[in-house]
Amino acid sequence: MPEFHPRRSCRLALSLPIRVYGTDYRGKDFTEDATTLVVSLHGAKIRLGRQLLPEQEVRLLSHPTHREALFRVVAKVGGAEGRYTFWGVECLDPEENIWGLHFPQLQSKDQGSVRVMVQCPACSTRELLYVDELLLETLASTGGIMRGCLVCQASGLWRLIPYQEV
Repeated sequence: MPEFHPRRSCRLALSLPIRVYGTDYRGKDFTEDATTLVVSLHGAKIRLGRQLLPEQEVRLLSHPTHREALFRVVAKVGGAEGRYTFWGVECLDPEENIWGLHFPQLQSKDQGSVRVMVQCPACSTRELLYVDELLLETLASTGGIMRGCLVCQASGLWRLIPYQEV
């Protein structure tokens, strides 16, 4: 049975452009522009067109902040999306915070969930959701979730938007 390690920071659903430098599973050096699906102070879930190996190190550069840090590949996670695979990576120097974000205080709900911010297409009401990894991948591929709004009573595709504290 895998050992449980509690999360040290909350995870935010956020698509950020990154550049990954590393060596693939065949030992070939590569540089690839990629994106994050989830970020935290201590790591990320990234979408990459390469196969990696757990425990190897890769360097990530965050395009929005121009900061970079060394990360350890933890595992291949989630399903594949066409030619892309998803990888969980852990920052070897979390004090670096290459994302340039303020991370909210960790809550008990953060242990098994990712924080997602969605917005009503009709009245722009925003709502914070806690979702599991499978629903997050679905939301990311469809761009949102169909639901009704309690404020304006309209139904529609609530789009994912960058996380903001409510």
